[in-house]
Amino acid sequence: MDLRQIELFTAIIEHGSLTAAARALGVTQPAVSAGLARLERAVGFSLFRRDGRQVVPTAEATLLYEEAVRALAGVAQLDDAAAAIAAAARGSLTVATNPSPGIAWLPRIVAEFHRTRPDVSLNLLTRSSREVRDLVAARAFDLGIAEPPFDKKDSVVRRYRFAAVAALKADHPLAAHETLTPALLDAAPMIGLLPSHGTTPAIAQAFAADGSELRIVIRCEFFATALNLAAEGAGIAIVDPISAACHAAPDIAIRPFAPRITYEVAVLKPAQSGLSRLAEAFATAIDRHVRPYLMEQSP
Repeated sequence: MDLRQIELFTAIIEHGSLTAAARALGVTQPAVSAGLARLERAVGFSLFRRDGRQVVPTAEATLLYEEAVRALAGVAQLDDAAAAIAAAARGSLTVATNPSPGIAWLPRIVAEFHRTRPDVSLNLLTRSSREVRDLVAARAFDLGIAEPPFDKKDSVVRRYRFAAVAALKADHPLAAHETLTPALLDAAPMIGLLPSHGTTPAIAQAFAADGSELRIVIRCEFFATALNLAAEGAGIAIVDPISAACHAAPDIAIRPFAPRITYEVAVLKPAQSGLSRLAEAFATAIDRHVRPYLMEQSP
């Protein structure tokens, strides 16, 4: 018994005649008669008896109708599921991210994505950038966010570059300047990231080229931590602009820093794998969120 036969059978019962069923299905009455004959041969028993122009279901047909209705409901649910999947509105999505986005700005994107797609199950994993890059080969996530280096070029979905900014207490005397430079920050207490972070050598080189002293008083792992320390007056931090914008508070000032210090992240996909519609939709949500802060973008 195929789906078309089930639809024909239920239409005959619900409309009470072959003619009315044909009209409802948009086919001819002989086509319905022929389809009913094939169905009765397939099931091995009579489904209807004639009563004038009407057809009356047999007891067996009444029992079969209950199952047919359930079967059609299941098909409808399957159609709905397929439509939801096509619209990236259903499914499961695992995102692995390095801690800076994971703490500072990715939760906002995840929350908005969930609000518009409540039937999507989201898993957010926070790992070091190296671990996220290693997970590319293991295909342990749908999308990853990591800092360079990127040795698997085919796994880079989008690559973003930002100009770092300086964060300091709003009442700090240097907050009066529109742009902060190594000369202005000469020997000022600074919050630095660990030596392994990509921005650390670039900041050191900028101060050295200017002949200014870079005085790191506290080192930490993440931009979010550096921002909190700056807000407490522990020093001045040079951080990415998205984390700075997410931290927005009246007690902290954000200023451009010159010369330009580049901070870079990329959206990654599993190796030798395409993106699902759901992953594509989330990548687009990331792109929409970070685009206003871009210094430049490479494909």
